[in-house]
Amino acid sequence: MDLAAEPSEASLRLQEDLEYVSSHAVAFAQGLLRVGVVTCVTEVLPRSLQEVYRRFLNDTDVDKDAFDVIKSELQPLRYLLENGTVDSIMLSSCTSNFDDAEKSTKTTKFVIDEVLRKHLKFLGPVIVAQADLSDVSVICPVHEPLRALLSGSDMVILRQGIESQKASVSAICAATEADPQLRSAISTSYERVKTMKRKLSSLPDADPSSLPLLVSTHRALAEAAYRASITALQPTLSPIVSLPSGATILLLTPTVPPVIGLNQQSDPFEPLGRALSRSQPRIRHVPYTLSSGLSSTHLAFLDRVAAVVLVLATTTSVLADAQIEIWNDVEKNLSEMEVNRQKTARLVVSAGDIRDLYQGEMLGKGWWGVACWDYNQSALEAVAEVLGGQREATGVLPIDTRR
Repeated sequence: MDLAAEPSEASLRLQEDLEYVSSHAVAFAQGLLRVGVVTCVTEVLPRSLQEVYRRFLNDTDVDKDAFDVIKSELQPLRYLLENGTVDSIMLSSCTSNFDDAEKSTKTTKFVIDEVLRKHLKFLGPVIVAQADLSDVSVICPVHEPLRALLSGSDMVILRQGIESQKASVSAICAATEADPQLRSAISTSYERVKTMKRKLSSLPDADPSSLPLLVSTHRALAEAAYRASITALQPTLSPIVSLPSGATILLLTPTVPPVIGLNQQSDPFEPLGRALSRSQPRIRHVPYTLSSGLSSTHLAFLDRVAAVVLVLATTTSVLADAQIEIWNDVEKNLSEMEVNRQKTARLVVSAGDIRDLYQGEMLGKGWWGVACWDYNQSALEAVAEVLGGQREATGVLPIDTRR
């Protein structure tokens, strides 16, 4: 569960009612517990933490009011903790400085010890994303586990390779021999993890005969969730709604890996094209690659369509920056083409984490945007319904559009 609780200073505010979001998060977590799923929450920490941490490093007194501000901005997480529905927390790049591994380790330890343990009273295991504690120029898998322990992590991950694993364990053993405090911290971590394992072992065994019903129920809930989370980035209707029925629409989609579970040879955005064609039959679906950019085929279509729908998507293997460049190129070419002809309607679909894909200045140039949080079939079909005007975008997720 990824809770982005930070208030946004940007013009885009998709939902300001954090209590509303918190109550739904608690309900979701409690529902998981009823079917024997232990909850894990990932949290995006607030910017106010940076100022508190600076004061902490400078040996300046950090008063209770400063931590109260942090707790207020972490409201969804606080609600979950108060309701007893969180078993573990993972900290990732929200606490790291990729140019300074030592500072990342100290920052993460401060967050765990002062914020999570002392002020939010969280007693469960905290797991740190180890790769975020390495210098970007010197990634050292051998010492990542030790850095994680020094930062306050209760668990570590040993990379593949027996020699690397031996070296990591040796580094940890040497450190514990020299540092009694680290030895004590590891003992405490062991007790935290053992407590969570006891909870796991006490959960009732799943009834195999209930699996088909559980899977179908999960799929129905997931589909409803994806449909409900589609979020329009402007309060107006999609420009496609006002186009004539015979208008030609260009659908530009990135060449990205399919969603897990789909045919690995298929285009993951085919469902979007098919769903759009139900209301607008003249859809021209032309994928683009990040390495090649816009080709002469793309430009030829851009010059003669009534609207363009540009899809951006984030995955673990696709950089957002390259897609932002494509977006800029599309805008540049359209502006040049429109000198002597009618303006083309512009729409952008952010499929993934919008904080990686958001460009406020582009929306100011006439782009109408909609966000979905994945590019599976349910999400894309819901997006098509919003683009075609068959349904409203009902997304209520609170997000900060800046990293």
